[in-house]
Amino acid sequence: MKLHHITIKGDGPLNEDALIFNEQQSLFGVADGVSSLVPFASNGNLTGGYIASHAVKDALEAIDSGEQSLYGALTRINEHLHMKMTEYQIDSNRKEELWGTAVAAVRVQDNGIEFIQTGDCMILAVYESGEVRPLTRLQVEHLEETAVELWRECIRRGFRTRDEIMPHVKEQLIANRQLSNAEGGYGVLNGEAEAVGYFEYGKINKVGLTHLILLTDGLFLPAESIPEGESYWEFIACSILEKGIGEYAADLIDLEESDPECITYPRFKKSDDKAGIVLSFWEET
Repeated sequence: MKLHHITIKGDGPLNEDALIFNEQQSLFGVADGVSSLVPFASNGNLTGGYIASHAVKDALEAIDSGEQSLYGALTRINEHLHMKMTEYQIDSNRKEELWGTAVAAVRVQDNGIEFIQTGDCMILAVYESGEVRPLTRLQVEHLEETAVELWRECIRRGFRTRDEIMPHVKEQLIANRQLSNAEGGYGVLNGEAEAVGYFEYGKINKVGLTHLILLTDGLFLPAESIPEGESYWEFIACSILEKGIGEYAADLIDLEESDPECITYPRFKKSDDKAGIVLSFWEET
């Protein structure tokens, strides 16, 4: 098994994405911190999203027994986040104050791959046949699409800067946050007891498996950049495997830099934090 990875800070002051490596347990993952909508910084000047994503990183990297399931591990991490926010006097009844993290993790076992996900991190399995199999789905997609459509409407009305557009979209983004770990909403690891009910988890066998790709949303290509008629996840997986994840990320950053006001490719920030891992099980001959 070979491993390639990358993480790059986006527009924010800290890289709230984290890479997870526990080689002793063959456990790997990515986490995408989600800061509160209410300004917050710890005594060490860390954002809530950074604290949350690194809490997942630290806990999963500390696992030293294969007997602990990923579901059990994330459940305990979620409880830890709740206690951490209590220490900082965060009001758990106000979702806009909560911070948390999306996460996708896998553990490679002799007879298969254990996986778990919540939020909008993705796991893609690639097979000898060329099939690209998403093991997870974007839990926030249906909500973010509403906000993106508002962004597009502002562009159609003639707005040409992020500063002009964001006030028209911010209310929708706040409304979306109220649906964390709720019916009709999305899952996120944010200390809410309901969070565990929104985990996507399971196990696949390794027959024909050549690669696993784990990504935070900062490494997703804009939908408008995908050639017409191409499968979105297949195009991304093939691009990563053909270019290597480093070159893929560099090309994505070039695209973002070409559209700093997010007009050609509607999105909420010029460049999001990025974290990705490619596990390769197939040796070229």
